[in-house]
Amino acid sequence: MRKTILWKDALQAITHSLGRYIAIILLIGLGTFAFVGLKMAGPDMRATGADFFAKHNLADVTVMSNYGINSTDRVTIQNLPEVKETAFGYFQDVKIKNSSDTLRVFSQSNNISSYQLMKGHFPDNKHEIALSYLLKKKYRLGQKISFAKPGILKNHTYKIVGFVKSSEFLDKNQIGQTSIGDGRLTGIAITSHNAFASPVYQVSRVTFKNTANLSPFSVTYRNRVYRDQQKLQDALNENRKDKYDKYVLMYKTEYRKKAAQQLLKRGIPINPNQIKVPKNKIKIPYPSYTISGREESQGYSSYRADSERVEVLANVFPVFLFAVAALVSLTTMMRFVEEERTNIGTLKALGYSNGAIAIKFLLYSTSAAILGVIGGSILGYTFLPDLIIKAYLASSTLGTGYQLNFAWMPLLISLVVALLSTTVVSMFTLWQTLREQPAALLLPKPPKNGSRILLERIPWLWRHMSFSAKVTARNIFRYKSRMLMTILGVAGCTGLLVMGFGIRDSLQGIGNIQYNDLQKNDVIALKSKDVSKNAQKELDDLFKEKAFTQTNAVQYQQLTKLLKSNGSIENIMLIAPQNTTTFRKSINLRQRQDKKKLILSDNGVIISEKLATILHAKRGSSISLKNSNGKTYRFKVNGICEMYLGHYIFMSPREYEKTMGKKYAANAYLVTMKKHDPAFVNKVSQKLVKTAAIETVVSNSSNRSLLGSFTGSLNEVIFILILISGMLAVVVIYNLTNINVAERIRELSTIKVLGFYDNETTMYIYRETIILSILGIIVGFGFGWWLHHFIIISLPPDVAMFDPNMYPLNFVCSALIPAIITAVLAIVVHHKIKRINMLDALSSID
Repeated sequence: MRKTILWKDALQAITHSLGRYIAIILLIGLGTFAFVGLKMAGPDMRATGADFFAKHNLADVTVMSNYGINSTDRVTIQNLPEVKETAFGYFQDVKIKNSSDTLRVFSQSNNISSYQLMKGHFPDNKHEIALSYLLKKKYRLGQKISFAKPGILKNHTYKIVGFVKSSEFLDKNQIGQTSIGDGRLTGIAITSHNAFASPVYQVSRVTFKNTANLSPFSVTYRNRVYRDQQKLQDALNENRKDKYDKYVLMYKTEYRKKAAQQLLKRGIPINPNQIKVPKNKIKIPYPSYTISGREESQGYSSYRADSERVEVLANVFPVFLFAVAALVSLTTMMRFVEEERTNIGTLKALGYSNGAIAIKFLLYSTSAAILGVIGGSILGYTFLPDLIIKAYLASSTLGTGYQLNFAWMPLLISLVVALLSTTVVSMFTLWQTLREQPAALLLPKPPKNGSRILLERIPWLWRHMSFSAKVTARNIFRYKSRMLMTILGVAGCTGLLVMGFGIRDSLQGIGNIQYNDLQKNDVIALKSKDVSKNAQKELDDLFKEKAFTQTNAVQYQQLTKLLKSNGSIENIMLIAPQNTTTFRKSINLRQRQDKKKLILSDNGVIISEKLATILHAKRGSSISLKNSNGKTYRFKVNGICEMYLGHYIFMSPREYEKTMGKKYAANAYLVTMKKHDPAFVNKVSQKLVKTAAIETVVSNSSNRSLLGSFTGSLNEVIFILILISGMLAVVVIYNLTNINVAERIRELSTIKVLGFYDNETTMYIYRETIILSILGIIVGFGFGWWLHHFIIISLPPDVAMFDPNMYPLNFVCSALIPAIITAVLAIVVHHKIKRINMLDALSSID
């Protein structure tokens, strides 16, 4: 037999049920859009970063020393077997005259960590300079700038000849700390090598051999760099003693020379070599080397964390989105096959083969699946990653030059899921139908037998129910599969909304909690190495001014911890206050759950909650951390405090002496100011740095902006996910309601013939939808609560945590969206029921 009529019938099936066909396409498309988009955003970000780093040959580590990099250090670095390439350079922090701007001026690097020219040209001589492109709105090409104290720079004045982008500084807001100005760098600049006058280099940039062809964001890369970094640290540490002896000898020579001159003035000639230098006069710090990997750059680590956070969402959100879409598509396709039961029987009676009959269902289901996947993937590979990457790159210097790549795996997974939930389901249902005889198929399917429900077994309740309520209760339990599909469909949408709104709530407000309730200090002022009595008195007098409300002397230092799970090195701030009583006015130590105050004791330390999480520590545990010289210390955990950004370990002076094995001495101040706005804090910080007692100032405003960048970019992503969840809820509730009406068209016609008004007829069937939607919303609350908990634990970077609490308004908003959609669709259903032709619906097919 000719199959032309079958193809025509297949196409008519699409046009005659266009709403259902489009609903399936939208369901599959939404799932594919979210899955592909979220799966590609992270790899796209990493590919963009990797290409940028490779193009500029970004150093694996940078080496600095408090005495500079001398010739011995250079030989040590170059001769290490693991080192592939090195570059040595200079830098100097300077303040621009008649401005509050501070710059870190580097010597130009061409082979490692090179710069990208954005405008103008690179400096050609020692009188020219190129500034960061972030400063091009404040300065112009050809402008001359002068530095107040040029340090090792040969000149005071330079001509701006270009604007550049650094491959080492990725964060627009976090440039770094300095010991001049207000303690915060405004930007970076580069000039030629011969613009510096220094016997030693200030920085060495190093690349390793075994990191070639590795993704710079992989755990393997981080682990290899860490191992090579330790070897380099050990090799350089062997130079410390010789370097120290050399500088001690130079100091002694200078001391003897000055002492001999003083004695000569008093008429006592003496050979300088005969003068003995007292040990307490030798105030020379022991040489140290600071080796920093890429992970220790704020912009680099936050960029990696951003790309990984998207993948956390990609591994959870689309899975449940697809599950709901697949569930509803499955129900829709099963209903479609049931509707075509009579036509299947007719075609079988006419002698068409099972394969020929299946053409309609194959075309219908497969085309809907493929169109949904195509539409969703087109937007998923372009629109969604574009939105997400733009949100994350808003605070990054990588800017708009990002890549949108293509990968087959997300597309293939989406196609398989789509075909399973449409084509495979329809073929399975069709196969069961085709097993029946044509005569049986030409008869309507017998209605389900009624049976007593649980409520009927409670006589006192059943007797008081109205007729409509009894009918509704019976119908809900009569169509159990539809009941489950509606509840699960609405629950899935509600759960995704609870998760989305919950994450939004977890992001909002943590900045205020962190810097108003917990860390009340505005800055940490780090003391200079040797502070004279006059300098200390000047600082003490300054602290008495009205601009300051609270100061606490503390021991402040940085410890580190390698996380073997992901290869990252976490920085931990150690703070030991001199006065544990007044310390609470600067930092409020409390437990997050019950807000119980924590007290610093002499029997252990208090650590921040996120540090406890990543180290799997609890009260009574012991943790080990390293200092900058690689020495390991063990600490007993006596409490875990609420803290949303950064890793902290707090201890009493006595506990410090016990665990660190050295005498306690304060080296910093936690400073709280009268006003907390950044302009005021910066102004007062400049006063602090001007005193000889303070070396540099670390401001909390920069950390606040860092927390803002975490939450700001994620907020946009979460808004997109909430929007997708809302769209899914519309399609799901509409589709399930549509199926319900179509399945019971004869039943609705019957009650209309019996004299039910249109409103009563609508409520006769829609009452079930309302009840099932309410049940779905309640189930969705529990599902969303669990999903939010999972995401909020997995989503933040290692250095931060978000508020894990759920708030009532979240549940209200999450319930309102499906409730409003259900109410609006009631109007659509009402108009559809009003248009039912009762005679056509009730006419027999016998």
